Order: sequence, then C-alpha cells, then structure tokens
Amino acid sequence: MIKSAYIHIPFCENICHYCDFNKFYLKGQPVDAYLQALVQEMRMTLEQVPAEGFDTLFVGGGTPTSLNERQLSFFCETIDRYLPKNENCEFTFEANPGDLTK
Repeated sequence: MIKSAYIHIPFCENICHYCDFNKFYLKGQPVDAYLQALVQEMRMTLEQVPAEGFDTLFVGGGTPTSLNERQLSFFCETIDRYLPKNENCEFTFEANPGDLTK
C-alpha cells in the first residue's frame, strides 16, 4: 500500500551552482505539458496501486514555487483530487521564501 509520495517539479527561475537535483531553467519550458503528464502518471499509478490515504506528500524540485499562480492552483487541485491525505498527513512544499505570498 502506498503511504508516501514525492513529486518533482524540475523548474527553477535561477539555476544554483550548489544544487545537484534534476532542474531546468523555467523560461521557455513546457510547464503545462509537464503538469498534464503528472496528472496522467498519478492516475495510472493509483489505478495499478490504489492508495487509501497518504501519510506524507513532499513536493520538491527544482523550485515548485517557480510555477505561476494558475499552474500552482491546477497542481494543488490535482494533488487533492488524486492523492487522498490521511488526517495527520505531512504535506511539504519546497519553496524559496522570496516566492511566497499570502
């Protein structure tokens, strides 16, 4: 039974020399197509291995908060739709503090 998931958003507004993770400069990348592929992957994975509820969800990168507001909203709605969270689920979203707003 799946209890945790890591979702990788490989896009960054700046490429940091110290970061060893898979990443791509955001400008000109097919971000919407990547998000659509994530939807397909979530759906296909959960069809094969159903999950009753996740204890841990981690979104990392790259810099997930590099996505624009519409993309972030779509992505979060997708997570809510496909990845059921247990009552005390740890849901972590990696971010650059300067990218955050209310």
